[in-house]
Amino acid sequence: MKDSIDSLTADILASECVSARHFADRAEALWRDGQIEIRGLRTELEKAKTRSKMKDRKISELERQIANLKKIVFGAKADRNPNKDQLQKGDGPSDQSAPGHTPNSATPNSGNDLHGHRQTPRRLAPRNRNGRGKREFPKHLERFEIYMGTPDKKCPCGCGGSIRGYDINETLEMVPARYYVAVRKYPKYRCRAADKVVGTPFIPRIFPQTTMSNGFLANVIFMRFGAQLPWYRQEGLLKASGIDLNRSTLMTWSNRIAIQALLPLYELLMRELLHNSARLFMDETTIPMLAPGKGQTITSHLIAIHRDDRSFGGNLPPIVAYVPSKTRAMYKIHQLLSGCNAIVQTDAYAGYGQLGREGTDVEGIVNPKCWAHTRRYFTDEYKRNKTEDARIVIELIAELYAEELKIRGKPPFVRKAHRQKYSAPVLARLKAFLDECSGRHLTKGGMAKAINYAQKLWPDLVLFVDDGRIDLDTNPVERMFKPSILLRKNALFMGSDEGAEAWGILSSIVETCKLNGVNVELYLNWVLDQIATKLPRSEYDKLLPWNAPQELLVGR
Repeated sequence: MKDSIDSLTADILASECVSARHFADRAEALWRDGQIEIRGLRTELEKAKTRSKMKDRKISELERQIANLKKIVFGAKADRNPNKDQLQKGDGPSDQSAPGHTPNSATPNSGNDLHGHRQTPRRLAPRNRNGRGKREFPKHLERFEIYMGTPDKKCPCGCGGSIRGYDINETLEMVPARYYVAVRKYPKYRCRAADKVVGTPFIPRIFPQTTMSNGFLANVIFMRFGAQLPWYRQEGLLKASGIDLNRSTLMTWSNRIAIQALLPLYELLMRELLHNSARLFMDETTIPMLAPGKGQTITSHLIAIHRDDRSFGGNLPPIVAYVPSKTRAMYKIHQLLSGCNAIVQTDAYAGYGQLGREGTDVEGIVNPKCWAHTRRYFTDEYKRNKTEDARIVIELIAELYAEELKIRGKPPFVRKAHRQKYSAPVLARLKAFLDECSGRHLTKGGMAKAINYAQKLWPDLVLFVDDGRIDLDTNPVERMFKPSILLRKNALFMGSDEGAEAWGILSSIVETCKLNGVNVELYLNWVLDQIATKLPRSEYDKLLPWNAPQELLVGR
């Protein structure tokens, strides 16, 4: 455009007789061209501003995702109130203190309940809440008195003074694990009556052809699935004691015990879960599995089905069963729950989307959704952007959890009545607030996504009001993944389909023992002894963890 103006100026200076009209037309044309160019530049500027805003939103979203991933990897897993100084009302923790899910919420005593099922014993805490007081050690531990004075029990200065009392100091001690070889001598007798040599029957072992006892094999399994110690570390511990056992040998024994000996117990656990439960929790996590012949891993899944009725005063024994699977698709979930008639609490994963739908094989299921997952969207938004509306929603959800604390362990009819009186009004306020603020946030922003999530799931989120058996969240089953996640971190991957099956079987039995207050290692030793004696399959229900002898309980 500047070149055109300069050209016009030069023509004016050079001309003597050109009409003024000619210059006016040229000036008007130049002005029009200038306006068109300005409008084009403005359009480009607006487009650039729009692109910049979109990039800013994308950067903000990516930063939020990075913060969430850092929290998952490095941070605490609980979704407590993000601004606890401002939010003074009770909130529902997602760790082991979650309302309605404490191990001893059903009964005040640590023994058997009214129906004979044992409850997990309460842990003894320090005298002071800060942990600095005198610690009370469990009463079942042996006490050995050690005299620390002079041999003649007289004053050490030689004056002859006698003992007038003792200062008592208790310390927790341990005897390191000690391996030994049991040399059993089975006599062979000369029977005069039968005129032959009669031998003594060997004690039964789960695998008679091995040189390892049932107790040793029980310890190997406990260390792997109860203490999350991978095979190579167990191999190292054995080597430190001068015992050369390859990790592949330990793995082979473990897999054989799971698949050849303990599979019927696992099937009984699954049958009990799916056909004799009023309420279940269900969730899944990923565990890498080694792809055969490729030298790399593929993503496999571990599905957990969990029963724990203690939050509503139920007396059925708690159970957790893990199902390894190469997929978590809807057909797999329907396959597992086919014919089940129960409440199944889950998150909002799409694979659970058809649970309870008429005409399917899972139509007998009621599928409440999880308030902890809903709250997480708002806590993430508040932590990221300090959005005031998110803070208000978190406060209202905290009120729901505060009401749950008051009815933890109560019967379903009590919980239902309390919720209808106190929780329903809170839900009404929360729903009205979500509807009110849904239009004042960016469509693709974190707050809008949180609101849309809650509104979409609202009918399933409020089912708990009219059924006292339903809990607010799925935190109980999420806690059941902690051992497997720790083992996944230590072991890195599952080695094969057989290893995955063994992982599911052994983890299910070990964690169910813990839920019922049973000493895992003693229980495994006892079960292997019972199976080795050729106990009929029809009597395997006697071997389930909650039917174990009293002497196998923790603290006995």
